[in-house]
Amino acid sequence: MQKIVFGIRESRLARAQLDEFIERLIKNGTDMEYEIKTVKTKGDKDRVSPIEELGQGIFIKEIEQELISGNIDCAVHSLKDMPVKITQGTVLACMPPRADERDCLVSREGIDAGNLKKSRIAAGSPRRCAFILEEAPDIETLPLRGNVDTRLNKLRQGRFDAVVLASCGLKRLGYERRISRYFDSDTFVPAGGQGAICGQVRQGDTELYKALSNVSCRDTELSCMSERRVLEELGIGCRMAFGVFARFRENTFIITAKAYIEETGSYVYCRHSGPGEEYGRLTDEVIGELKDRLN
Repeated sequence: MQKIVFGIRESRLARAQLDEFIERLIKNGTDMEYEIKTVKTKGDKDRVSPIEELGQGIFIKEIEQELISGNIDCAVHSLKDMPVKITQGTVLACMPPRADERDCLVSREGIDAGNLKKSRIAAGSPRRCAFILEEAPDIETLPLRGNVDTRLNKLRQGRFDAVVLASCGLKRLGYERRISRYFDSDTFVPAGGQGAICGQVRQGDTELYKALSNVSCRDTELSCMSERRVLEELGIGCRMAFGVFARFRENTFIITAKAYIEETGSYVYCRHSGPGEEYGRLTDEVIGELKDRLN
């Protein structure tokens, strides 16, 4: 029987994601004992500074260091927290089936989620702020940090009228009934990797890599890697209001991207679809179109 030491962020959501991850491994027949080590990351310690000012990897670097040092065997992350360049000496072993990728709105009682005019909306990223403004230009957007419970508590205290959150996080924490409205991923395009989790191991740990890869979902892997390739090729960081979402629908691959250009106050949108086996070409087309339109 194999013993696996898992490393995660020090948060309820990270634990919920790990529980889901471990359940898949057990259902797949993985014979293992396990231990869980929680790690406080830079992003957990600094809950005041805007995310875009803290740089990339703020929720994973300390966990990766534990992995590289041999203190844990597998790091389990939200994929959207992972920089597109994987840390040397490590590999992504698996991406289980993606959860709901959509952003959603949680509003205070009495707020019409379908009519946001002149509302005060909190959002935790430039992307969410920019995309909600497209729907209702006269709203006031407010920056927001903290975990899901912190954000919901601030909403309950009346600091704003509604908050934009990832629906997958609310569902994993049992808060699905709090959702007032879902945003359409074709227009309110999610962050690359949103809804997906991943298992990261040391390069060369072939036995563990094989065990984890058995719970990977091919469609999720190909879709998310396509999204990450767009981010990498365009050099998209956390400062830009940008979303990209890829998916397979039956035999069709669909990839959508959207950016807000602050200098001009305009939105750039592109969507390409075609046969599923041509996902690579379709991703290249999106990259090429965006390079032309964003430069």
